[in-house]
Amino acid sequence: MPILARHASSTRNAYRWAVGLALGLLASIPTEASNMIRRADVQAVVPRIEAHVRKTMQEWNTPGLAVGIVAEDELVYAQGFGVREVGGTAPVTPETVFQIGSTTKAFLGVTLAMLVDDGALDWDDRVIDHAPGFRLMDPWVTREFRIRDLLAQRSGLPAYVATNMMTYGYDADDIIRALEHFRPVSSFRSSFAYQNAFHLVAGQIVAQRSGAQAWADVLRTRLLEPIGMTSTSATADGLRQAFEHASGHRSDTEENVVDPLGMFPYNAEGAGGLNSSVRDLARWLRLHLNGGVLDGTRVISQAELQETYAPLVLITGPMHELLRLGDSDLISYATGWIVHSTPEGRVIEHGGGTTGFVSYVGFDPDRRFGVVVLVNQSVTFGNGIAAPLGRYIMDALQGRPESDYAAQILAATRKALAEEREQEALDARYSLPPEALEAYTGRYESPVLGQIEIVRDADGTLGFELGPQRLAVRLEPRPNDVFIATIPAVVRDGDPYTDRVRLHFQSDETGRMAQIHWLGGTDQAGQPPFRRVDTSDAGTR
Repeated sequence: MPILARHASSTRNAYRWAVGLALGLLASIPTEASNMIRRADVQAVVPRIEAHVRKTMQEWNTPGLAVGIVAEDELVYAQGFGVREVGGTAPVTPETVFQIGSTTKAFLGVTLAMLVDDGALDWDDRVIDHAPGFRLMDPWVTREFRIRDLLAQRSGLPAYVATNMMTYGYDADDIIRALEHFRPVSSFRSSFAYQNAFHLVAGQIVAQRSGAQAWADVLRTRLLEPIGMTSTSATADGLRQAFEHASGHRSDTEENVVDPLGMFPYNAEGAGGLNSSVRDLARWLRLHLNGGVLDGTRVISQAELQETYAPLVLITGPMHELLRLGDSDLISYATGWIVHSTPEGRVIEHGGGTTGFVSYVGFDPDRRFGVVVLVNQSVTFGNGIAAPLGRYIMDALQGRPESDYAAQILAATRKALAEEREQEALDARYSLPPEALEAYTGRYESPVLGQIEIVRDADGTLGFELGPQRLAVRLEPRPNDVFIATIPAVVRDGDPYTDRVRLHFQSDETGRMAQIHWLGGTDQAGQPPFRRVDTSDAGTR
């Protein structure tokens, strides 16, 4: 049985009493605090911010970005830098629409909170009572998984389980079904591990409890339209058809390649599928800074909005150091938000990244200001410059010594890129004779990714087709029965980007190849192996 003790009504009541007390104390904080950030405070640091933005863009070879700062219930600073697409002249402005990636998660959290407001569900409802098909490997965890756990990043599973399926053409139902087959690496609710797949479950529950076809429909009618986020959308067409939109770029910090629009992030739905602008996200921040009220209209109760900021799991280890803001010691994950506790005040924030964009949305609820940074560049071995710039601005406004987070990450990114290129140069020297490749051919099956058949192509190399879109995967041999698999993503236009993962073939007691283990890439530990189901039909295609 898992370590976590079972819920008891007394425990739940005590928890709710504590939360209620905390919310009462929060509500008692004066709205016009003496340390509240004013327009003049923002204007005082703007020259430093703009100089730092331009320096960082030059160092990272960034095409374009937009910055917004909210204070005194207004968008007091909004500025675009650079261009919407490499080679073009159209400038980025505060109205330019970008993909915003995982900053979408907080929107999903608010739609859940709205349903709690409505009495349609409770944070402590069991997931299986709303989604009977929900299954994890541990039956007890399946039964005890609660609504608040879906966004809390504390499932016990390895980080990023099934996220690779989003770029390989699998739909939400495929991804949700796959969760049952991933082996936990920690006890339930004991540690932080970042996920996307559970947000698909949450989105389906929001839609079902709202009588809607999809989560995005609920988001539009309950939140986006009421608060006037007219440029925010949840589809590739929504981005493409925006009055002005940025193109995404993939980059190694030396060259930017325009990123084609694909299924991902839009099949990630509430995990990361929104497009938005600085102008729109400023309205989103104002809603939070005003306790659920915007322009005199209450959109969500203050109590349930505050519930989305309640820390649910501590972030420790390497992730703590990566996310560290100044001298923040306590960093927690809440419901679609990362919460920092610093001597200078709280910071509630989240970053986002897709294959061509990165984003940052953060705010200080006590000094009542917020920051948005949207960038049309994602980079190899990192999340790009949105979060480092956002945190720099937070430091400047909260009075901390300003740290060049972007420069620190750039050094690590270039080091990792150089190491990979060196390793690839060494690996490329390795080859196998055609007759040796026959040992790896045959049919293999995974409960997550389905069945594949590895065959020799006409040029003698190995390959297979993967997923509902039958993506053509190429295999390059490496020592010790390891192959590099180059997997194209599903895109709507342009050339596909590729995912490169290491596959390890393992033989049985007879010496015959029996299973394939995925060693890395966007999927992580815990993914079940492909097992050989046929050894007689190796062929050539």
